[in-house]
Amino acid sequence: MKFLPAHIAQLKDILAVPKNVVIVTHRNPDGDALGSSLGFKFFLEKLGHEVSFISPNAYTVNLKWIKGTDGIMVYENSIGKKMCDAKIKSADLIFCLDFNALSRLENLGEVIKSAAAYKVMIDHHQQPESFADLAFSDTGYCATAEMVYDIIADMGQAELVDAQIAECLYVGLATDNGFFQFNNTTSNAHLVAAALVAKGAKPDYVSEKVNNIFRETRLRFFGYCLNEKLKLVKNNQVAYMMVTQAEIKKFNLQSGDSEGLVNYPFKIEGVKMCAYFSEEPDKVKISFRSRGEVDVNTFARSFFDGGGHRNAAGGMSTATLANTEKKFLESLESMDFSK
Repeated sequence: MKFLPAHIAQLKDILAVPKNVVIVTHRNPDGDALGSSLGFKFFLEKLGHEVSFISPNAYTVNLKWIKGTDGIMVYENSIGKKMCDAKIKSADLIFCLDFNALSRLENLGEVIKSAAAYKVMIDHHQQPESFADLAFSDTGYCATAEMVYDIIADMGQAELVDAQIAECLYVGLATDNGFFQFNNTTSNAHLVAAALVAKGAKPDYVSEKVNNIFRETRLRFFGYCLNEKLKLVKNNQVAYMMVTQAEIKKFNLQSGDSEGLVNYPFKIEGVKMCAYFSEEPDKVKISFRSRGEVDVNTFARSFFDGGGHRNAAGGMSTATLANTEKKFLESLESMDFSK
């Protein structure tokens, strides 16, 4: 058993009788947020629960191929907000997947906080907040989807995992460990992947959909950024790219089109940290990645109102793009790249 027997027993007891369930994940849901939530949704429906999956905002278009995305309820528009509020108000049980701080939900956070429903958190990020009634929190997992499978197995219900559930969970697992390239890839991640493949997940199909299906403008945007926008500092140990609103419009970028770009500079020997800055109307959105002992989670939390994992984190800035760059370069002086 991977989790505390008392927690598993408590969850089984909660799920023993059909309930109105809401699953919610973080803003700008990625592959793990969608994969873990949809896989768990399909599993709970097999147990006889009525399940709604709510996202704070729209998922990225590059992930719309995942089965079940067409049924996601989006909170940020006025019609969706009314429907989501009604679902949350009538919920007996709310599962919070792939986030451990209500701020990751933005406006939806206060709604979840004040909801009367029993709350269960399943998450693998650092420094969890204590807003849930029952929490499954383990930073040793590379993905929330990996946790979901082990929780299902611990409950003795792995036989309910079919090909559809397996594919969703495999998407979450594989995207959060870079298709088994990142240092968060553990032996357990491979064991869970093997179990999901045995259940019907197809690694080649998922990899093709995530990694190899680009619109032409997206591929040209990647080339433009790598050729025109890439900068190297700190003795070529830090690489970063900053993209303006005008450039985003020039390439007609859709949500999710920049996904993965932040990792490309790691192909340069000696690069230990990468950052990607995207100018939005009201803020600058930032993605950080690192190798080894370089802790971008602490960096993002300290300087850019963000966080995540040691080697993968996000942040934001309300300053101009130029001032954000200045702050970033100044903040790098706090980082130790000698390890």
